Amino acid sequence: MGVVENQKILLEKKLGGWRAITFILGNETLEKLGSIGVSANFMLYLRNVFHMEPVEASNVYYLWMGLTNFAPLLGALISDAYIGRFKTIAYASLFSILGLMTVTLTACLPQLHPPPCNNPHPDECDDPNKLQLGILFLGLGFLSIGSGGIRPCSIPFGVDQFDQRTEQGLKGVASFFNWYYLTLTMVLIFSHTVVVYLQTVSWVIGFSIPTSVMACAVVLFFVGMRFYVYVKPEGSVFSGIARVIVAARKKRDLKISLVDDGTEEYYEPPVKPGVLSKLPLTDQFKYLHRILLETFKFDWSLKGN
Repeated sequence: MGVVENQKILLEKKLGGWRAITFILGNETLEKLGSIGVSANFMLYLRNVFHMEPVEASNVYYLWMGLTNFAPLLGALISDAYIGRFKTIAYASLFSILGLMTVTLTACLPQLHPPPCNNPHPDECDDPNKLQLGILFLGLGFLSIGSGGIRPCSIPFGVDQFDQRTEQGLKGVASFFNWYYLTLTMVLIFSHTVVVYLQTVSWVIGFSIPTSVMACAVVLFFVGMRFYVYVKPEGSVFSGIARVIVAARKKRDLKISLVDDGTEEYYEPPVKPGVLSKLPLTDQFKYLHRILLETFKFDWSLKGN
């Protein structure tokens, strides 16, 4: 597995493009079907199988959703600063399949959920023991970790497969977004109709299908490894913001010189080759413009460079 630093390698080795996107879209579609298929009707599962009270079931469900929606912030930080998008998706996919398998086992094995109760009031049925709740929460935790790695990286990893400096690459990115949201809509419809219906028939079947689909998604993702473009991590955006603030603070006493036409003169560092584009200079947050004053007096990098 190589890391692509120069977009010319895309043409030489025939990496990226729609051949790679086929595997990425397939993986993303099946992964969404697995995760949404479990979460769509999960509160009813907590009520009917684990005999939780409405308030308790709501607390568990929305706490899980909150962790799942917060986890992508950490996943994006790890991906951008340390291991890259491919490895983040790969590790997260393994956590997702572990989570789905764990939740499915809570429905399959009678030892992992309270005994069935025909009482029309679930509040009067046996409560789950600590082991059963622990296994359930462990599965939900795995699912949150998986979502934290997959959600922030799936679209950027797809965009990495195109050279955005070419017209063909820009068209490819636009088409990729169209296909991405089309498949997402189809998954939402299927999960909230067919999968939910199967869960009303049998929780074992209703959870086994998303688990099997997620397993296929993981296999499909790794099958396409030799076609992917692997872009090196370019550092965390948070460390970049911190460096800007530190540099502006240290250069607060420097005067900004003017060129002949009266405009302010700033140093423009060269842009590193990659998928990121350079943003134009604006009049907003002008205090931070001082970081572009060229001087050798201050060492403003957090890494001492």
